[in-house]
Amino acid sequence: MKVNYHIFQLMKRQLKRLVSTVLMKFTSSKWVWSFYKPLAEVNADIYISKKNEENAQAQRLFFEKYKHLISDEVKNGPFQGLKYPFFSSLHSTLLPKLLGCYEFELNESLKKVFQKTYSSILDIGCAEGYYAVGLARKFPDSIIYAADINPEAREKTKVMANANGIADTDKFRVIAEVTPDFLLGLDPSQRHLIFSDCEGYESVLFSDAVINHLSKSDFIVELHDFTSPGVSDLLRSRFQNTHSIDLIKSIDDIFRYRKINIPEIQKIPLSDQISILAEKRPTQMEWIFCEPKKN
Repeated sequence: MKVNYHIFQLMKRQLKRLVSTVLMKFTSSKWVWSFYKPLAEVNADIYISKKNEENAQAQRLFFEKYKHLISDEVKNGPFQGLKYPFFSSLHSTLLPKLLGCYEFELNESLKKVFQKTYSSILDIGCAEGYYAVGLARKFPDSIIYAADINPEAREKTKVMANANGIADTDKFRVIAEVTPDFLLGLDPSQRHLIFSDCEGYESVLFSDAVINHLSKSDFIVELHDFTSPGVSDLLRSRFQNTHSIDLIKSIDDIFRYRKINIPEIQKIPLSDQISILAEKRPTQMEWIFCEPKKN
C-alpha cells in the first residue's frame, strides 16, 4: 500500500520526537549518560561530517549549474576587469565578487573615493585581495598596503596582484598587520584612505589619537557589533568631531535581488538569484564612511 508523502513525513517527525523523548529520559541518569555519551558524540561527529559533505556537494553542483555566468575576471561594478586567478574567496562568498556586486552597499561611497587622490591606501583585512588589488588598479600613483594576519590571505593577495600586473614593491606592500602605531606613523598632512574589515579590532585600531592624527583622511570601516557590541556607537562618537559620517546598513540576502541589476541573473529562478547573490553575513551589519569635515 502506498503511503501519502505528507502522512509519511508526519509519521517520521512523530517517531523522531518519541525517540528523542525516550533518549532524554534514558540519559537523565548520570551513570547511564556516562556510558551513552561517547556513542552520542561519535554519532554527532558522523552526522556533522555527513551534513558537511552533502552541503559541499550541493555547493559544487550549484556552482557547476551557473558557472557560465562568471569568468576569471570581475564582470561588473567598481572593480570591473579585476582578474581572479583562482575560483576561491577567503571569509566571503565568491560569486558576488566575480559578478561585481559584492558589498553593493558601498558603491556610492566608492564613487566618491574614486574622485579623489590619496598618498596611501590601506586595506586592513585584505583576504585574497579583492579590494587591495582593485584599489591598486584604480590608484596607480598611491602606495597600497594590503594587510592580513592570515598567511594564506597574504599569499593569495600576492598571486592576485601578480595576475593583474601589480608587483609586490614599494608601491604595493603586503604586510601582516596594521597597528595604531602604524597609523600614527602616516603623514598627517597627506590624505590617506583607510579601508578596514578587521573583525572587531576596529575599536582598538581607531582610537581618538589615530582619528585626530588622520583628520584629513577618509575611512571606510566595516563594523562588527555582533562580536564587539556597541562598536558602531563608539566609533561614530569618536569620528564625529573631525569627520562627516555616513552610516551604511547591509541588505538582507533575501532582498539583494531587488537592488542588483545584472540582466543575466534576472533570467534565472528567484530562489537561485537569492543564492547566487547571498553574502551569508551572520547578521545585519553596518559600515561607516567618514570624510573630513570642511573647515
